[in-house]
Amino acid sequence: MSSPLEAFAGLLDRSIREITALATDARGFDAARIGRIADIWDNNAVPLVGAACAPRPLRSRRARAGLRWMADLGADRRRLMVDLDPSLDRVLPTAQPDRSVHRDYLGRVFPGTFRLTAEVVDALARDYDLAAGSVRSLTARPSDAGLRVQLTLATPRRFTPGTGRVSRDGSQKPWPDAPLKFTFDGVADLWFDAEDRVGMAVSRTDAGPGVAIGRTGRLRATEASVWPDDPRWYESTAGRAADLVTPHTRPHRRKPVPTSTLEAPQRAAAQALVMLLNHARLVHYYPKLAAGVPILDICRIAADAGSAILAASTRRGAERQTAFAELVRRWRHVPPGVPPETIRSGPVVLRHARYDEPHADHDVPQHGGVALLAAVPGADREGPWTLASAEIAEPSRFRIASTAFDDGQHIDRAEEAFRMSDALVVR
Repeated sequence: MSSPLEAFAGLLDRSIREITALATDARGFDAARIGRIADIWDNNAVPLVGAACAPRPLRSRRARAGLRWMADLGADRRRLMVDLDPSLDRVLPTAQPDRSVHRDYLGRVFPGTFRLTAEVVDALARDYDLAAGSVRSLTARPSDAGLRVQLTLATPRRFTPGTGRVSRDGSQKPWPDAPLKFTFDGVADLWFDAEDRVGMAVSRTDAGPGVAIGRTGRLRATEASVWPDDPRWYESTAGRAADLVTPHTRPHRRKPVPTSTLEAPQRAAAQALVMLLNHARLVHYYPKLAAGVPILDICRIAADAGSAILAASTRRGAERQTAFAELVRRWRHVPPGVPPETIRSGPVVLRHARYDEPHADHDVPQHGGVALLAAVPGADREGPWTLASAEIAEPSRFRIASTAFDDGQHIDRAEEAFRMSDALVVR
């Protein structure tokens, strides 16, 4: 394996190359993975520069500490790092099991994400009336693990929540239905019609989780999890049971790499790189804007950033300052966004679909709508495909099936209506 500092910088180079590969041809575009990779460097670009610019005897130690700090965020972060650089599997500590339940600053328990086991399904059914719940939002997108579907079910509680919710006008109001946020991976069969979104039944078999939505909706997956995003969860049966066994101590986190000795150009270069990659993360947090994010231009500017940091750190005195100032000039100019291409009638490969139902849970109206992101042929029909998007505010009809994400699909558009055979209908 290379030295810890070379591995740290090499991980940055690999991250940018991976994002480039995911964005070069929109048929393989994965907004979530791009966002996860870019997110690695939000709190770790400065520690990388700090390790590279440390006195020579401290570099390896600080780089090793930086890699461990990065991986310490959880098992998912460690898996992503090893996926980018398999040699790190031998040097990173084993990930500690993630706590499913935590405590807030008042000591109340609040839930994290639970794997959807039969026991968890039973616990949900005791505390929430799933059969009376309504699908608040549904997102479907291809991922490296197959089709992923995220579904939020607004669900009445079976327990009586305490008072204390103060509305925007100062009056006390009852708590709105609790949002249960499900994630399904390896989805083999999906059928959802927004006109038939009330009522959900969850089952768990040896083949994986299954869901029935309304009268005809269905979903089958290989794995699933749920996050009960309920501010009153600590009053539920599951919450009261968790309160008896959840420690009051916070999980231990390693100390970050010291960076207090960085000079202004070194810190500015790291911060400029972070800002650049933060723009790349927009494709994950705002997929409807992804077609307008100049992701390949960002990657061209940030290419070989890890190697550039190492090269600048080998300089001495004024030459080092000049080298990092040059990196600041290179990285601080974020390419402007481009007008997103609109999905038109023709061949497509659907990469993202999101449905949101209008609601006003906390006295703030949330408008509903549908957002679509798709790969479409470029000017060169034999070359890479490009991204196109569409957003339809409060449609009267939305229906989707898992076959909408198959290759070789054709979409028909008439004004603000879209149809892909029976696999996708928006109007």
